[in-house]
This record gives sequence, structure tokens and C-alpha cells, in this order.
Amino acid sequence: MPAPIDVYLAMHRAVLEVMSEDGEVEGLLVHYAYPSADGFDLVEVWESKEQLDAFNREVFPKAMERAGIPMGERQPEPVEFTPTVVMTPRVFSSDAG
Repeated sequence: MPAPIDVYLAMHRAVLEVMSEDGEVEGLLVHYAYPSADGFDLVEVWESKEQLDAFNREVFPKAMERAGIPMGERQPEPVEFTPTVVMTPRVFSSDAG
């Protein structure tokens, strides 16, 4: 996304605020943001496209308004894929036997 990382941070804060008022977002499995050459990129994994669409319809516009960020005419296009391997990190404890 061609915007400074401060824009992402404002977006993220606003989304968290809206979620704390409206309740948890259903279906979001992974959210990862990282700096890119022209700003930042996002990778999200959702349980379904319908849940992503609900987030984009119900939560995201409220968050953008709250952050004072214009939505603009062009929104990022989701790329659909089916993961072939899903790994979760194992948590190690010092008192594990």
C-alpha cells in the first residue's frame, strides 16, 4: 500500500478501537503487516471470503473514519489461495517435563 507506516499504525489502532466496542472480528486467523518499498503491505488469512467481506463492510469503514483516513475509490483486492500446510509454533516452557 503506497502510504507511510504511520498510516498503517493509525489504521490498526482504529480497527482495534472499533473491535473493542463492536466485539471480536470473526474469521481472522492471521494478520501480518510489514514495510515495503512504497509504504507497507498486509497479509491476512481469513476462514472465508464472506467473513473478510463482512469485516470490510462493517468494521473497516468505521475504523478509517475514526482514524481520519479517506477510504478512496480503490480498495486492495484480496488474493484467494488454499494453504497446503498450516504450522503453528510450539510453545516451550522451562518447567516442561
